[in-house]
Amino acid sequence: MMKRSLLLVGVIGLAAFTAACGGSAERKKPSTTTTTVTSATTTTTGASRSAACQANPDPANSTQVVVNQPAANDLVTSPLAVSGSINAFEATFEIAIKDASGNDIATATGQSAQGQTLAAFSESVPFTVSAPTPACLWVFQFSAQDGSPSMVLQVEITLNP
Repeated sequence: MMKRSLLLVGVIGLAAFTAACGGSAERKKPSTTTTTVTSATTTTTGASRSAACQANPDPANSTQVVVNQPAANDLVTSPLAVSGSINAFEATFEIAIKDASGNDIATATGQSAQGQTLAAFSESVPFTVSAPTPACLWVFQFSAQDGSPSMVLQVEITLNP
């Protein structure tokens, strides 16, 4: 009988504590939100836009392009260190740093360790800005079909002089 009384006192005490802390004694279902993250970087798709990244013309998936550095929203200086993995035809791909209007600030051709498979890369891209500038890093390939950007991974960054 004493154990049952102690249990009842404990349950009532827990309910009172929970209510006093702004909760309720009822169990609530957790709320859910959806966030798209690829390889620890926020990427944009054709349907969404950020402050610096324009609509993505051909979003890459994680079997095509992974960027480890820089991370989304990083403050970076020149030369920009870009590393990750890419499944690039003949191990060659493109890197572009674009301003909020989509104009190229800097471009470079990159080389991965191997072609036609997800392979590591590490490149440096020099740029020049006179003030902190919101920008969008693109890692991509040009389509052999029509020359348009394909398999594009975008990372929003801020360039620092």
